Amino acid sequence: SQRPAAQRAAEARYIDDWTRRVEDYGNRVHPAPRHLEGQLRIRVVIGRDGQLRQAEVVQSSGHTELDQAALDTVHGAGPYRPFDSGMGELDSLSITRVWRFGQGNHFGVR
Repeated sequence: SQRPAAQRAAEARYIDDWTRRVEDYGNRVHPAPRHLEGQLRIRVVIGRDGQLRQAEVVQSSGHTELDQAALDTVHGAGPYRPFDSGMGELDSLSITRVWRFGQGNHFGVR
């Protein structure tokens, strides 16, 4: 079933907020080791209460430290905000993003 446009927009806003929060927290608390660069794909599942239900690296950067820094970041930046009413009866939200570590050991989430 296709979700209403307003609900999809509310989900997109939530994901944008989540991304900003994780980037900010990661750059402050879990910067990558200076000598390492790479990218990885991570998937998280957030419950409607804002609790992190699952976090997994689905495509490794090839560097254990980078993968672990990403996992530490998504765990540490939570709990996240509960879903707002615009997101309907949604029970959980799965977010998959590519994380890039590098350039002055900041990372970006795409």
